[in-house]
Amino acid sequence: MIELRSKDDTLNVGTRWTIEEDNRLVEEIIENKTYEEIALEHKRTVHGIQCRVISHIIYPKIKDAANANATEEDANMELISLEYKIDIYLLIRQINKIKMKGTVNKQKAKEKTTDIPTNKQILEYLIMLDNKINEINSKLDNLEYLR
Repeated sequence: MIELRSKDDTLNVGTRWTIEEDNRLVEEIIENKTYEEIALEHKRTVHGIQCRVISHIIYPKIKDAANANATEEDANMELISLEYKIDIYLLIRQINKIKMKGTVNKQKAKEKTTDIPTNKQILEYLIMLDNKINEINSKLDNLEYLR
């Protein structure tokens, strides 16, 4: 990545996409520009542009079609691959990555919610802390008494 950033044509590799850049990408896809042209304008790689198109243009459409109980034809990967001029294997691999990432994030969110202590556990913990504080204060009082 560092090597790519040192070249003028790929200065933005690895940097965050801005909203303006995403909007420009959508316009360029609508204008039917080649990925090479888009990559040069954004100073990114062709692969990076294609992955962004998949994650921010194609995948949301596929996801919406699935949520709307659309027919299989609406989410036909071969047609999408041809429409967006993206290799079908790259398309499928990236969409599977996105789906897996979503699955992992949902699983992590579930794990976090199960770790939330109950009110009873919180109360028991606070009582234990109060007892420890009382014990420490008692020891401090004894030290002052001995002085």
